[in-house]
Amino acid sequence: MERRRAGIPPAMDPGAEISRLRRELEEARALLKQVELGGSDAGQLVLAKRMASLEEDRQVARGHAVEASLARSKAEAELKALRQSIKQAPGLRGWLLRKASKGL
Repeated sequence: MERRRAGIPPAMDPGAEISRLRRELEEARALLKQVELGGSDAGQLVLAKRMASLEEDRQVARGHAVEASLARSKAEAELKALRQSIKQAPGLRGWLLRKASKGL
């Protein structure tokens, strides 16, 4: 819910993405059972395509997680540099910046 309040679109919400992937997994399992019971070549072809699609989605999700981790690390480094700059700012402006940053 915090993500929706923060203005992050639902498509970028990890919870929604996880729910979608779980539904797809259940659909794939149901299709697998149908293929096992039927044993048709067409069913196996559909299953192979579906499994390839799920694998691709998994790799995309992993890529998004890596990108998010890198973005977070970069933001934390920038915040650290900003705080260090505020601590080292000279004169009255520096003092005002330090006073203002205590409230943050």
